[in-house]
Amino acid sequence: MKSILNSLKVSCTIVAIAMLAACGGGGGSSSSAPSGPAVSKGVITAKGSVFVNGIRFNTAGATIKVDDNPGVENDLKVGMVITVRGTSDDTTKTGTATLIEASDALEGTVSAVDALNNTITVMGQVVKIEDNVTRLNDDDTLKVFAGANIVVGDRVEVNGFPDDNGGLRATRVAEKTSGEFEIKGFINNLDADSFDLSLLAGGATTLTVNFAAGLLPAGASNGSIVEVKSLLAPAAGAITASAIQLEDRLGAAGDKVEVEGIVTSGTVADFVINGQRVITSAATIYIGGLAADFALGAKLEAEGPLDANGAILATKISFRSNIKIQATASGVTLTGLTILGKSVAINGFTRVDNGPLADGDYLEVRATLDRDGNLIASRIVKRSPSTRAFLQGPVTAFDSAAGTITILGSTLSTAGAEFRISTDSSEAAVNAATFFANLTANVTVVKARWDNFNLITDPVNQAEIELGK
Repeated sequence: MKSILNSLKVSCTIVAIAMLAACGGGGGSSSSAPSGPAVSKGVITAKGSVFVNGIRFNTAGATIKVDDNPGVENDLKVGMVITVRGTSDDTTKTGTATLIEASDALEGTVSAVDALNNTITVMGQVVKIEDNVTRLNDDDTLKVFAGANIVVGDRVEVNGFPDDNGGLRATRVAEKTSGEFEIKGFINNLDADSFDLSLLAGGATTLTVNFAAGLLPAGASNGSIVEVKSLLAPAAGAITASAIQLEDRLGAAGDKVEVEGIVTSGTVADFVINGQRVITSAATIYIGGLAADFALGAKLEAEGPLDANGAILATKISFRSNIKIQATASGVTLTGLTILGKSVAINGFTRVDNGPLADGDYLEVRATLDRDGNLIASRIVKRSPSTRAFLQGPVTAFDSAAGTITILGSTLSTAGAEFRISTDSSEAAVNAATFFANLTANVTVVKARWDNFNLITDPVNQAEIELGK
C-alpha cells in the first residue's frame, strides 16, 4: 500500500508541475493573495517611486512621515527601513502607497568604533556595518566602513534589523548634525519609573530608561516594543525619556502584511523577524529554498494575513539568501576562500561552524551578493569529506536547445543529467522539456549536483528546481 501511495504522490506532483508549466511556470512565485490592501515593512532598495520587498510602490499622493514628522519623497533614502500602507499586486510586483512611515532604529552619538570588526556603538547598542552592503551617508560611491571615517563623538542615524546575536545589522548609517536621541527595543523589568530596553525580547539590556509619571503609554508592558526619545545623551548606561511611543501594530486581523528581517528566535513553525512574530503552516509556500533551509540568522521575507494577536500567518516565506555551494575549498584565509572556482569573502558577520577552516576542507557555504556582485559568506559549515559538489542559486540564463543553465556566472551543461522538481512535500523526476519550461531567469532557484566532482565544466549529474511547496 505504501508504494502505491508514493506512486500516486509522485504522479500528482508531475501533473501539478505540468499544469504549472502550461501556465507559464515562474519558479513557484505565486501567492494565495495576489492583490489588494497591504502593509509592507522593509528596506528601500531603489527610488523612482519606492521599491520595498520586491514591490514598486507608486508614491503619488501618498502621505509621508519621517520619524513622525511630515515629509516628502525626497526625504526617503535607499537603505531606510519603512512601512508602506496601500495596495499591492504580487503578480505585477507593483503597488500604490497611501501612507509611508520611515523610522530609524537609533539616533545618537558614537561612543566606540571597532575598525577591525566594522562596528560602532551608539546609545549602548552595537551596530554592525557591512562593506558593500550598508548604505553610508547616502553616497553611492562610499561602500566600505573605513571610507566613512566614523569616529567617536559623531552623531549618526541608523536604520537596520536586529540579528540573532544581539547586534543591529545596519542597512543605512548617515551622519547628522543635530536632533533628539532615539532608540527602539523591547521593554524588560518594567518598574514604576524605569525599565530595561533590549534589542531582542528578553535579551541583554542596551539601556535603562528612566521616565516621569504619565509618560509611559497605555498598554505598554514587559515584552512591548517602544521607541524612546530623549533630549539628553545617555549617561552611565541610562537615559531619561522625554517621550515614549508604543510601536503600532502593522494592521488589523486579516490585513495582508509583508515583513523583511533577520530570524532572531524561534523555529520554522513559529519565529520572530524584525520584532514581528511569524507562524507557518502546512499551506505556507517557500520561495528560494525549502523549509529545511530555515535557520537562525537567515534573512527572510514573510507574507500573509495578521491573526487576532498580530502575528503573521505566513502564506509565503521568501529566502533573501538562496545561494549555497558545497565542495572542497582552497585558498582559505581569514578573509576569504575559493570554492567551485568562486571567490567568497569572509567578514566579521560570517558564522563559521566546526572551524577553524583550512585548504582541502569540504565546506557548505551560504552566501549573498553585495552591491558589486561579490559573494559574501553568511554561514560556513565544515562537513565530512565527499566527492560530491553542488551549486545552488538563481538561474540567470538558460538554453533548452543546448541544455545549459547559468548560475553565478558559470554556464553548466546538463547533458545526460537527471532532472527533478522538489517541494517541501514531494519530489519527482521530470523530463528536460518540463524542467526548462519551469525556469524563469533571475527568479527560479536551481541546485546543480556532481556525484564525483572534477571540473565545473563537466556535465552535472542532477539539476533540481526547488519550488518550495
